[in-house]
Amino acid sequence: MNLFDSTIIDFINHFSRLSGTVDSTVNFISGNHLVKGGVLLTIFLWGWFKANKNQAYVRVHMISTLFSCIIAIILARALALLLPFRLRPLHEEGLDFLLPYGMRPTALESWSSFPSDHAVLFYALSTGMFFISKKVGITALVYTTLFIGLPRVYLGLHYPTDIIGGALIGIIIALLCNVKTFTEKISQPVLNWSSSKPEIFYPVFFIITYQIAEMFDSSRTFIDLLNSIFQAIIT
Repeated sequence: MNLFDSTIIDFINHFSRLSGTVDSTVNFISGNHLVKGGVLLTIFLWGWFKANKNQAYVRVHMISTLFSCIIAIILARALALLLPFRLRPLHEEGLDFLLPYGMRPTALESWSSFPSDHAVLFYALSTGMFFISKKVGITALVYTTLFIGLPRVYLGLHYPTDIIGGALIGIIIALLCNVKTFTEKISQPVLNWSSSKPEIFYPVFFIITYQIAEMFDSSRTFIDLLNSIFQAIIT
């Protein structure tokens, strides 16, 4: 572990177990999809339906942002599986990490710490909100840092560099998905489809935004179920 991570983790961990209320609140924030993705997707949908003279421009970039979120979560999981396994702070024996009240010592034990898929996904989403307005984008980034990134460091689920690395990956993916070539060839046709087939577009739009809000947990569970069924059939 590098000096940067150890210094910040050591400082933040000094606040652990000073208050059961604080620890419980941070636990709640970290685990509640409504507080995390729900708030950000509410802002996102507000931006989608807000009437303004640049609505078409905003919407095409918001579609690109949804694509970036899907790409981001897939890449985050791929990197976590392909890169060398990294123990989370709460599992690192040499760190002497003091578990906050309510944290299970075995939480996410089999999942690598780097990169933070929360950071990759929600920083990608927050970056795309700059196309709604600079103020909305800054608000989304600050919210993501305070209510998604910081709690996971406090609870020992991630090192600061897991969050920073994930944030950089998410931001870069969002920016790449919002370049002119991508928006013209992929996002614009989707936006045109939203006008010609709204009865199909908006149910799909709902499913995608819902899955982003809950970190694709339902999709992961469904895939795991299909995999279990497949394994049972072939064995």
